[in-house]
Amino acid sequence: MWYKLYMMKKVFLSPSTLNLYRECPRCFYLHMRYEIKRPRGPMPSIATGLDSVFKRYFAYYRLTGELPPELRQEMSGHLIEKLKPTYYYDIKPGYTIMGKLDDCLVTDQGRYVPLDHKTRASPASDVHPAYQLQMEVYCLLLDGNGLKAGDRAYLLYYYPVNVSPQEGAKNIAFGLDIKRVDVNVDHAKEVIEQAIACLESPDIPEPCPECEYCRWVDEAGAKQPIIKAVDVAGEEEPEREKEKAQEEEQEYRDELF
Repeated sequence: MWYKLYMMKKVFLSPSTLNLYRECPRCFYLHMRYEIKRPRGPMPSIATGLDSVFKRYFAYYRLTGELPPELRQEMSGHLIEKLKPTYYYDIKPGYTIMGKLDDCLVTDQGRYVPLDHKTRASPASDVHPAYQLQMEVYCLLLDGNGLKAGDRAYLLYYYPVNVSPQEGAKNIAFGLDIKRVDVNVDHAKEVIEQAIACLESPDIPEPCPECEYCRWVDEAGAKQPIIKAVDVAGEEEPEREKEKAQEEEQEYRDELF
């Protein structure tokens, strides 16, 4: 019964969740079906701040109808006139693909080319598989919204290169590394079909050997009896521990009042 109720809900898949499936089907299954998500630490905000700066820079050229100078050697065309905050595409009954494009270029031939801003410590040697899938999903979204995607996408990597002693740390120079991504939408469709098949299975996938989260859970489960034994051995004076806790609580109250 629970499985039928789950399948009645519309499922939203994004590049991030599809990449989660690519990394570990079990973590993906738990995330989507049970809302059991991987633990996350504090997220650095500098990437978000830089991303906003770059988007404002591109917004200026959107108004002029031109490409930013950095991209004019890569292709001829212009920035999309109206970029939606989020694109949706119902790929099959009950399943919707969604994604937030950083920007989109339009070639002189009328093909739409997704673009994404990335920050790194240094230039990228190649395109990471996660970014490859991300840009392919973006092309699929554009096609699904009646915007014929081309055979490529662009990743713009920004990285710090220098701090001038004359200008000081308030003026950090950044380099730009532009990577063309040759997209294969069929690859994205294949990953999506596999992810959907995973979700529709009544069985939770086996732990992935390469997944550090699955390994942590397995190791914690294996050591649980030992942890319990240590806890029991440590309870030599339960009454004294209780009295100590009461004394500490009273001291805390005395400090407050």
